[in-house]
Amino acid sequence: MLEIIKSFVAPAALTTVEAVLALVLADFIFGILVSLRAGTFSASKLPQFIQTSLLPYSGGLLVLALFSNANTELGGLFFTTAATVTVKFVADIVTKATQLFSGVQIVSPITVATVTPIPAGATDTPAPATTTEPAPQPAPSPAPAQ
Repeated sequence: MLEIIKSFVAPAALTTVEAVLALVLADFIFGILVSLRAGTFSASKLPQFIQTSLLPYSGGLLVLALFSNANTELGGLFFTTAATVTVKFVADIVTKATQLFSGVQIVSPITVATVTPIPAGATDTPAPATTTEPAPQPAPSPAPAQ
């Protein structure tokens, strides 16, 4: 069956359909994760995804892809539509990722050292080491003999 579809669809169009399907799936997964985090997840709404996202966008693109190999105008329409759908799903994914990760503090394990600039006219050789130890005290003198 896949070989029959491949014979009608240009290879670039098939790759584009696969990429859009991957974006639709990513949007679906992010939607589930956001609803789980918000505590509003309902398994009964999962079939709604097929009706609102999968069939209208992917189905329409697949129909255009089937005819894009035979007609160059339909090929142009297909790639324009695919670009528009891609922008829509990328925007949805970014919005859902922002909702999912809002308030998450990420601490970097990498520390960055700050470098102080050398003033003009100064050399880059290090200054002689100075110690902060106190100077040695002289030994106490013996008590005078009586």
